[in-house]
Amino acid sequence: ANKIFTRCLYFPFEFSLFLTFKQYVVPRREECLFSLFQDTTMSSLISVGFSKDRVVFRYKGQRYRFKIISMAAEVVTVTRDCRQRRRRPLATAFPDLLPVVNTSFSIGRCKQSSSVFQGLLKSVILVPGRDASVHACPPEMDLAQGLGNIVRTFPGLWTVCSRSSLTPFYTTPVMCEWTDVGNIAFDVYARKLKVCVNGVWREVKVSPDKRKLDYLLPHQLLDTGQGVLDIEVFEIPGEGTFAAYASAGLQTSVQSRSNIYHWADSKLTLYQTLPTQSAQAWKFFSIRNQFFLAVANYGINPSIPSNSTIFKWNKVRKKFHKYQDIVTYTARDVEAFEINGHSYLAVANHAQGDNNQIDSIVYKWSSRERQFLEHQRLLTIGAYDWTHFTVDGYHFLAVANAFSGLTTLVFSVLYFWQNSSWIQFQTLEVDTLNTAYCSVTSLHFTINNDHYLAVANAYNYGSQNYQEIDSYRTNSTIYKLDRDKRVFTRYQSICTNSAVDWEYLHVGDDHYLIVSNAQNGGAGDRLLTFVPSHYLHTLPNADFEVIKDGSDIYLLYANAKNAKSEVLRVKFL
Repeated sequence: ANKIFTRCLYFPFEFSLFLTFKQYVVPRREECLFSLFQDTTMSSLISVGFSKDRVVFRYKGQRYRFKIISMAAEVVTVTRDCRQRRRRPLATAFPDLLPVVNTSFSIGRCKQSSSVFQGLLKSVILVPGRDASVHACPPEMDLAQGLGNIVRTFPGLWTVCSRSSLTPFYTTPVMCEWTDVGNIAFDVYARKLKVCVNGVWREVKVSPDKRKLDYLLPHQLLDTGQGVLDIEVFEIPGEGTFAAYASAGLQTSVQSRSNIYHWADSKLTLYQTLPTQSAQAWKFFSIRNQFFLAVANYGINPSIPSNSTIFKWNKVRKKFHKYQDIVTYTARDVEAFEINGHSYLAVANHAQGDNNQIDSIVYKWSSRERQFLEHQRLLTIGAYDWTHFTVDGYHFLAVANAFSGLTTLVFSVLYFWQNSSWIQFQTLEVDTLNTAYCSVTSLHFTINNDHYLAVANAYNYGSQNYQEIDSYRTNSTIYKLDRDKRVFTRYQSICTNSAVDWEYLHVGDDHYLIVSNAQNGGAGDRLLTFVPSHYLHTLPNADFEVIKDGSDIYLLYANAKNAKSEVLRVKFL
């Protein structure tokens, strides 16, 4: 026994014993399977055996017959095949300190006079701790109620999926050992359901997608009326999938309009037009059971403020109508997010006249006023894009700063939510080889448990490029979260041609990034936008979005130069 109890020479006063066996014939006599006995006297201290259909536990000469063994001080519990469970008090309490010096374990026979165990024995496992059967056995459920929605997140914790504000998942590592076989857990980092199999967490795949992306084929040519800078794909329960196109055309005499399309029968059809002023970006969000669509308007004159608008979905008329105007200055983007049950809206103000260092504003939804009110101002430098994301429950907000008025060599900033406000967390690192030139957008995505931030850099202007060589040919950068350093570090730089947007696509086991190139070294005509391993000949585009319709995948791209945008269909191998 001292070879097993190397750190403590006392038997645990709370322990569980797992026995996995098979008997072909019911034993006529008691057969002993496991025992701990004194080397000098050969007397048995603890033993477990079988008598017909009963489990027999012996301690201090007392015999307890049950129909796995669990000891907890004064009570012994037996669970057989995870179904039958019995508890009995001990006549003599199990000691806190039972020395194992000069003791030995015997497997298959307790003493010379007892019968040898006859059958197949797979495992005899001793575990310290009270009633470990809860780790190995599934819960007792009423089959008449169906499968239900109970999911075991990890050993010892069961939770019912609900809208409770208390999350059932911890961010600390969850061990998968032999005692956890069959346990199901949800990996909050990989966002996958996993099951413990022989000490290893394995992903649970339901109808796994084994397809491979071959190429993208033209599917639909869309007449948007004007050039488009952004597409927002969203879904309204019971109504289907929609796509909002941000028309960027400036019209001084009449008000410009942006189109909302409805996806049906594998194509987009015009559903509604909404008034905008050189729309730059759309964002769909919900507050409780209400649905909203916010647009960032650049406006007509950069020197004067304009209104960016929030539209609300009318459930009766099934249309969007104007709900609230927000005063903005050459707004480039709007981002919606929720923290602790409160809804927020961040607007990226690009410039006020010739001044690019102005405040971008975060608004908070007021339940009393039933509208968004100013919550916090953040100084930005030619802000172009906001991106909100979470890591292990912590909230981050990234701003892509593009232009100071003199140079595009500016830092983009990552903010961290603390004490109901945003504080600066990190500036995305730059150096002379991979300079952040005019960052216009950022995209957060995860692969396995790793968090990435892709930044699109569009233009190289300023003293660092006074000869104006390859102004549109820049390095766009992908950053990866270093959990040890707790910062995002450069992971990869990719050469792009005035990149203005990234889109992430996951097909089967493969991961793709699509970059929207707005230029081709300054030349017009059609240009190259690449997916890793693929190059697409497209018109100058500003945004890519994904629509998944059953087993089919479609890509929508926004043509910034004319009124012809396109829908592409993914072709699989």
